[in-house]
Amino acid sequence: MLFGSRLKKRFISLLGLIILGLAIHFLDVQRPQSFDLFSDVPSAPTEPDYYTVNSTFNEFNEQGLLVHSLKTERLLHYPSTEETALEKPVITSYNDAGAPLWKASGDSGLLEGDGSHFQLNQNVIVWQIGQQVSKQSANPNPIQMQLTTEQLNIDMDNNQASSDQAIRIVTPEGTTDAVGLFVDMSSNRIVLESQVEGRYQTKISPIETLNLDPE
Repeated sequence: MLFGSRLKKRFISLLGLIILGLAIHFLDVQRPQSFDLFSDVPSAPTEPDYYTVNSTFNEFNEQGLLVHSLKTERLLHYPSTEETALEKPVITSYNDAGAPLWKASGDSGLLEGDGSHFQLNQNVIVWQIGQQVSKQSANPNPIQMQLTTEQLNIDMDNNQASSDQAIRIVTPEGTTDAVGLFVDMSSNRIVLESQVEGRYQTKISPIETLNLDPE
């Protein structure tokens, strides 16, 4: 009788331990697992290997003539992506006489590794500058055209530009709005992609309300 009582107590104790173990295991499984929200972020962010402040870069052709220039408030080069970030860039293209043909500016920009492909972003303005008529002229380099958009890609090697954003073109003859364009700056050929809407005026007037300084 005593043996049976002890056996019964041991059995109950063993059953209690089994139930306790199962309960602990169940609670452990149900407990939220730890995780790292930043597991995909590199341990150290990419850092620029060099930067410049308030800089001007000039490109000359084989004859030593100035072809293009780039002014930027801040330039940062990232070696991991071979891209260069630009703050307040201004790009200028010149003719053989050293006079500016067109200028382009934006709040920010990117320059690819080869140095000939730009992307201008936010408040992009491109203006074409007319050729000098006379030294006595009050406006010897009048603005012939202004283009505004939020993003513009420029291929300096081929002297071309393109955008898939909404654009506005202002000339002395009027204003044209569209979405998307392709520009061949060598021949002044502009192709508007879609949603083209033009507003023209009978009296041609100079573009003086833009408050842009070509220089």
